[in-house]
Amino acid sequence: MRQLLAKPLFFNRRIVFYLVILLSLQCIIAYGALLVFDSLPSSLTDMPDDHIVFRESQRGTVNLIRMRIDENKDRPIQEVVDELQPYFGYPIIVLPANTPLSKTVHQELEKLGFSYDSDEEVIYIALKDGHLLQLGPMVMRDILKSNTMSLSVFLIIWALFSAIIFFILIYMAFSAVWKDLLNIRQTAEQLGQGNLKARTVNVKGWLFKPLANVLNNMGMHIEHLVSTNQTISHAMAHELRTPLARMRFELSMLEESNDEQERLLLQKGMGDDINELETLINASLNYFKMQQSNIELNLTRISLKQWGERICQSLILFKPKDFELTCNSQNVQATIDTNLAETIVKNLLLNAFKYATHKAVLNISKQENRVIIEIDDDGAGIPFEAREKIFMPFARLDTSRTRSTGGYGLGLAYVKLMAEFHDGKAFVVTSPLGGARFVVSLKSGDE
Repeated sequence: MRQLLAKPLFFNRRIVFYLVILLSLQCIIAYGALLVFDSLPSSLTDMPDDHIVFRESQRGTVNLIRMRIDENKDRPIQEVVDELQPYFGYPIIVLPANTPLSKTVHQELEKLGFSYDSDEEVIYIALKDGHLLQLGPMVMRDILKSNTMSLSVFLIIWALFSAIIFFILIYMAFSAVWKDLLNIRQTAEQLGQGNLKARTVNVKGWLFKPLANVLNNMGMHIEHLVSTNQTISHAMAHELRTPLARMRFELSMLEESNDEQERLLLQKGMGDDINELETLINASLNYFKMQQSNIELNLTRISLKQWGERICQSLILFKPKDFELTCNSQNVQATIDTNLAETIVKNLLLNAFKYATHKAVLNISKQENRVIIEIDDDGAGIPFEAREKIFMPFARLDTSRTRSTGGYGLGLAYVKLMAEFHDGKAFVVTSPLGGARFVVSLKSGDE
């Protein structure tokens, strides 16, 4: 296909070969169609037989010759025929009455007084004295009875005209498809060369439009993965700097310190930093693994009300003192992966416990075939310009948090990723309580 696209049409040997094959097939089809049509009875084709048409076309000639002979009946027939011969482009021959003729010719002579023999291409006329006149053989323009050269020329001309019309129709029908194919090829080449922003546009044909959409979606997905991985790599490198810098500083102090108690504290600090590095690396690897895996959902049909109450009950011990948590769940059935969905809800509620002032509200409902999870809090909220950033790995708005007060900014990234596994999405808006409202939409597996 790539060679076909790269070479001009008239320089492509394969196209020329196909054209010759097409012309040959056209000739065979044309000749076969003529033979079949000629063999069909006139009742089907609604056309009289060639035999009858030619015979009737000679009726006037036959009558005129008879009239001339009757006018000169006192003269020899051959003498009259010799006078008529210069006016005809075919021979006129006088035959004896006992001349052997085919049965069909005899029947026509008895019925009409003249007959046409299509095999010999002659006209026989019965005279009153019993003689026969033979007119012909005559020159015919029947293409099926012409010589091989004439028939071949006719078939080639017919095939050429058919091929020209065929290619014009093909060009009109598929020129747009060809342009779509070239467009898709260019996009695929650009993606292969590393231009991840390349997209296929202006594809209108129904044949390749689905392929263009798949290619565009693939490009968007690859661009998103590469961008996300680059962001994660930069963020991870930034996260690794802090514990490494602390370890370098602690190691320097350890070499200079002579106080045993101070040395023990420095060693403990280095151990904590090593644990932090290990935890960070494990969390990052788990996120990478989860991001690039195709997790199969373990769908379970549950009651949203019972499921929501159970999650809220399991988080009672983690709720801050004097913190108000309200759980509202619609009393309907839904089919979801309870493990993923429960992790989503717990992550968001634990987040609310950290950042809300006094109150958080959990609402779980079902709308058509989707389960909607909403968590409102009365905290400071999320600035509009940061509402997409917070779902990125290692993103933290509170830069004052340390390893003693917070995690690595992977919680919301996990929420978004698990929602996407559930054919859903996660986003944040302003809450009626004044803080943030986190919304997660999950596709229910109900039929």
